[in-house]
Amino acid sequence: MHKFLILLKKEIKELITPQLVIPLIIMVFIFAGIGGLLSKETAETANQQKIWLVDYDNTAISQKVIESLENKNLEVQVFDNEIEKIIDQAQTNNIKFFLAIPQGFAKKINSLERADIIIYNLINNFSFVSSLKTAQVQSVLAIINQDLAIDWAGKIDLSITPQELNNPVIQQEYVVINDRQAKVPLTAVLGFVQQQTTFIPIILFLVIVLASQMVAMAVATEKENKTFETLLSSPISRKLIVFAKLLAAGIVALLFAGFYMIGFNYYLQGISGGQITQSGAGIQEALIALGIEFGITSYILLGLSLFMGILVALAIAMILGIMADSVKSIQAVTTPLMVIILIPYFLIMFLDIQAMSPIIKYLIYIIPFSHPFLAAQKIVTHEYSFIIYGIIYQLIIFLVFVIVAAKIFSSDKVFTLRLGRKK
Repeated sequence: MHKFLILLKKEIKELITPQLVIPLIIMVFIFAGIGGLLSKETAETANQQKIWLVDYDNTAISQKVIESLENKNLEVQVFDNEIEKIIDQAQTNNIKFFLAIPQGFAKKINSLERADIIIYNLINNFSFVSSLKTAQVQSVLAIINQDLAIDWAGKIDLSITPQELNNPVIQQEYVVINDRQAKVPLTAVLGFVQQQTTFIPIILFLVIVLASQMVAMAVATEKENKTFETLLSSPISRKLIVFAKLLAAGIVALLFAGFYMIGFNYYLQGISGGQITQSGAGIQEALIALGIEFGITSYILLGLSLFMGILVALAIAMILGIMADSVKSIQAVTTPLMVIILIPYFLIMFLDIQAMSPIIKYLIYIIPFSHPFLAAQKIVTHEYSFIIYGIIYQLIIFLVFVIVAAKIFSSDKVFTLRLGRKK
């Protein structure tokens, strides 16, 4: 038993190295920071005090609606101009939604008929935080319904059902994306788009992690098995060796991505009961009106962005693989790369990047892996120039790391470069 404990201690000591522990500690702080940002964004969304309201009825009843909201400590900003102008102002001021009271609202309420209130939802991203505004809209409508229901309760009318009595207001929703709008519930649009785009970052993350460890493992294995010297002594340019390794790993990674996407799509179909591809005709028409569709150009841009993200990760992983002491240390030396990939992955999935401070936003954009994670969302919002610039930026980063890797391969450092336990 004593010998076993000595052996166990030895194995644990070899596995727990500074290269592994330090990135893990950094990762804890990163996750804590992301959690803090998410908590802050959630609280700000839930406690947003400013409500925009368009009053086309301009009656005592519509004024009562405004007073009901103000009595709940909400700051109501009232407009009466055209919807298109208000949409432009709301997008400029990063307002997520606003309400509109149509003409005839008071007439219906006074006649004990349910009346419409129109909600305009403005979308510029499809993160987790963007879906929180649905709850905020419902809380605002609950305030309006509550006060109007109290007035109705004082007027006896046996024809009113309990459901109508509790909900005098009928919610009519419009979704606005850039300069397009359609009459469709926000939850339907968010659900469809998130089902279509959420799994792409997941697949990309899995493929990058797998491919990076694969190429780093291949380099480290060749060094450890002493086959590296034979390869480098062959009459082939070492730059071509670098490109061949990266291109081969990239092609294999794309194959992995294809299989993962097919499998994960079936998985989503299973847990959603097939709703991903079986949206109602009305929803489909609204999505087309909003421009939410993936054409050939969209898929080409998305594929290029994904491929460039994979190549950047592979170029970095190749250099890290050269620095590995042995195959056993691959996990440790590639951990910093995993951390860099995780930062934009979680931030983009959960937070509204556009609403963050310019410093944080551009720091996220500097990370090359942010661009493929954002590509699917940008396609939906038709920001194709952002995707193209992102592809060019990733290409530049890729070439920089390829040049670094080629210089290492062209020198004796390819045999001597090591990432020691204290580095």
